[in-house]
Amino acid sequence: MNRPLRHRLLPAMLGLVALSAACSFAGDNAAFAQSADSTAVPARRIPTRLRSDLEEASAATMSRARPGTFWSLNDSGHEPLLFAIDTGGRQLGAWPVNGARNVDWEAMAPGPCGGTGGRHCLYIGDLGDNEAVRFAVTVYRVADRPANAARGAWTAEALTFRYADGAHDVEAMYVMPNGTMHFITKRPLKDSAGRLRPALVFTLPASAWSSRDSTIRAALSDSLPIVPGSGSGRMITDAALAPDGRHLAVRTYAEVYVFAVSPETGKVRSDVAPTVCDVSKLRERQGEAVTWLDATGRLLLMSEGRREPLLVIDCPTPPRKGT
Repeated sequence: MNRPLRHRLLPAMLGLVALSAACSFAGDNAAFAQSADSTAVPARRIPTRLRSDLEEASAATMSRARPGTFWSLNDSGHEPLLFAIDTGGRQLGAWPVNGARNVDWEAMAPGPCGGTGGRHCLYIGDLGDNEAVRFAVTVYRVADRPANAARGAWTAEALTFRYADGAHDVEAMYVMPNGTMHFITKRPLKDSAGRLRPALVFTLPASAWSSRDSTIRAALSDSLPIVPGSGSGRMITDAALAPDGRHLAVRTYAEVYVFAVSPETGKVRSDVAPTVCDVSKLRERQGEAVTWLDATGRLLLMSEGRREPLLVIDCPTPPRKGT
C-alpha cells in the first residue's frame, strides 16, 4: 500500500546521479530520458462520480469489450474487486474476483486470454512490495467483458512467480499481444558502488501460465532510461501499452514517458528518444494510473482519492524512426 508519507521522503533523493549498466539497454541511451527536456502539458479535468469503495485507485485499463469504459482497482487492504468507470467519470459498478486475494494490487493491463478464440483478458498485478520482502507475487487473469453484461463474481486464473534476483516493488506491468508479460521496478535501486540504477524490466513468457514448474522466475530482460530516485517524484507507478503495440507510456508521480517499443519483443527501442511530459503541475493527490484513450497520444491519468478527477493529457508519441 502507498501513502503520502513517501512524498515527504522524496527531497532526500534529488540531484544528479551516475548511471550504471544494469543490463544491455542501460548503455548508450540510459541517460536520455533523464537529461531530455520535459514538456509541461495541460490537462482536461473530468469530475468523477465514484462510490466510496474505490478510494485508492492504483491502476486503470481501457476495456476492449466495451469502448468508452475502463477498469480500475484498489491497492492493498481492500477486497479483490474490479470497478468499471466510463470516460465521463461515472462508476458503472463493481465486481468481486473469485480465486484472488488483494495482498497489494498495483497494476492492470489488457492481454490475450489463454487458448484460442481471440478473447481479451484483464491481467491484474498483485505486485506491490514496498519493503521488497515478498517471496513471490501473483498475476491474475480474468476475461474482459462489457460492464453492462457482467453479473456476479468473476473467476480468475492465477500465476505465482518470483523475480530472478530477489524481491522487488513493482507497480507497472504491460502485456504484449502474444501474452508476454513485462514488469518494471518502481523504487530506487543501488549498484555495488552505491549508485542509483535504471529501472529494471523483468519478463515472463505466455507459456508460464501452463508451466508445471513449481518455481517460476521472471527473467531480468532489460532496463529503462528512467532512474527512480534521481528527481522529485521519479518513482514508477504504472505503465500502459498503446493499442498499436508500438508505444509504451510509463508514468511516475511527476512525469509521463512515451517510448517506442518493438512490436515483436515489447522491449523499448534504444534508437528512439522518448517523449517526456511533465505532469507535476496537474495537482494530482497521488498519481498512480495511466491508460491510453486512443492511439494518437491521448492518455487518461488517475489518482488515489475518492473525489479526484480523471485527467486527460496529450503526450505525443516519439517521432517515427525506422520500422
